[in-house]
Amino acid sequence: MKFDEIYALVGHVPYISKDHGKYLYDMILEQKLTSILELGIAHGTATCYMAAALQELGRGSITAVDLIDVNFQPTAEDQLKKTGLDAYATVTRMKSGYTWFLHDEIARHTKDDKCEEVYDLCIIDGPKNWTIDGAAFFFADKLLRKNGWMIFDDYDWTYASVSRDGDTTDGISHRSLSEAEMKTPQIREVFQLLVKQHPNYGTLKVMNESWGLAQKTMTPDKNYTVAFERTTRDLFAKVVTGIYRKIRS
Repeated sequence: MKFDEIYALVGHVPYISKDHGKYLYDMILEQKLTSILELGIAHGTATCYMAAALQELGRGSITAVDLIDVNFQPTAEDQLKKTGLDAYATVTRMKSGYTWFLHDEIARHTKDDKCEEVYDLCIIDGPKNWTIDGAAFFFADKLLRKNGWMIFDDYDWTYASVSRDGDTTDGISHRSLSEAEMKTPQIREVFQLLVKQHPNYGTLKVMNESWGLAQKTMTPDKNYTVAFERTTRDLFAKVVTGIYRKIRS
């Protein structure tokens, strides 16, 4: 399904912009990313964009994971069925979140004390929490193939930006957080302190303080790019780039 067709069907449903949806769609087509893990799906709008790209490729599947106790209307299942793309995505609902799903995936793909790498793309878009998403990064890394991509949404988001008495975000009670945890963009910390320093990841991009992307290059060379343009066409027209080399001991 062409991008304009899928956008006409689901583009009015949050929580992904048209530009980000097109970026994902094009990325999947251009790099033939056919095995996709999506952790945190909300309405499944991004799921539909990715499924449409897989339909264009004629192959591939998305494993989409979220909580049982969510109240997003329309649901991801509803949108996939509406678009006729449900054959390209399997939605799994977990009681306690996606870290235990990752436990199950690692266990399922482990043989002789080695975990098979099975995914080309992993998107982490859940509670935006250092503890949960930091752990999810290390778990998902075990399942990500060489040259595969990790994408983190809500790079600069904070709990304080939406906090009201009694608020929770994907099961995280804001009342349980310290002032520093409320005010710090926790996905930014995951990306800067865990992903960027990880020896497996060499190509790293931050897009508009909204997405963090990292490619599992398995090389000591690191290329770090910050993109400020906000349209898909000109996304990397103006960049600040830092290249540095990490010498492995």
